[in-house]
Amino acid sequence: MPPNGFSQKAINGLLIFVQSCYEDLLKEIKEGKDKQGRKVTEGEAIQKEITQIKKYLEEFEI
Repeated sequence: MPPNGFSQKAINGLLIFVQSCYEDLLKEIKEGKDKQGRKVTEGEAIQKEITQIKKYLEEFEI
């Protein structure tokens, strides 16, 4: 186990999660709508993604 206590597999999984969230956010901003087709502004899309990431990370266990 590395000195920080996290395995490389856990770190890689978290990196993939963050990358996927970022890609989703960019897509929503570019299209101006969310996955359900509702219109969103850049600020709304960012806030929604941050809220979703926060909720997921609160439940995340390594």
